[in-house]
Amino acid sequence: MDRAAEPAFGRASRDGVSGPQSAPRGLLHFYALMTIARKPMRGYDLIREIEVKTGGAWRPGPGAVYPVLRKLVKEGYVSAKKKSREGPTQVQYEITPAGLGRISEAKKMMRTSTERMRLMSSLFLDLMEPDDLVRFVLSSFDLETQLIRMIVDSEKGRLGDQDRLFVLRQYRLNLEREAGRVSSLLEELEAGPLGEHAHVGPRVKRGQK
Repeated sequence: MDRAAEPAFGRASRDGVSGPQSAPRGLLHFYALMTIARKPMRGYDLIREIEVKTGGAWRPGPGAVYPVLRKLVKEGYVSAKKKSREGPTQVQYEITPAGLGRISEAKKMMRTSTERMRLMSSLFLDLMEPDDLVRFVLSSFDLETQLIRMIVDSEKGRLGDQDRLFVLRQYRLNLEREAGRVSSLLEELEAGPLGEHAHVGPRVKRGQK
């Protein structure tokens, strides 16, 4: 495959900063392994799966996907089986026992990484300007709501009814707790000197209209 055909998504720019459609290094490798573990598929199927799941925001080309698949085969994590139908011969990739073991290890690493990111989030927030922080908070609300809907949606999610029930109850409890805290904070702010001049929406920097 021609590597020149590889899209910008998943590659860093010359200065090492990812572009607006870039993916974290190794994401395609891990997602391919996880997806093939769920069901055997061709390289084209994997490309299509990613495109559909991301709403077209990411469509890695053959120059990105097939080298990853060949590497997974070389490492023994997936096997490549040629299947001939009426048309040209096609290659279907299937997970191996070694691949299942690799997924188990990767999941443990992901849980550790998630906890580490949570603990370091305060450092990230310290780097943001107040106006950027307001926008970040508002967008985070939308993102959290969308994620919850995706996870518990019976058509898109992979959770059973019991798990969905638990997640929704816990989410409702968290919302009720946060609503109480927010109400208390609002009462304090509205009772103070800012209450009479409070306005809705992020502040506008001086000089901006």
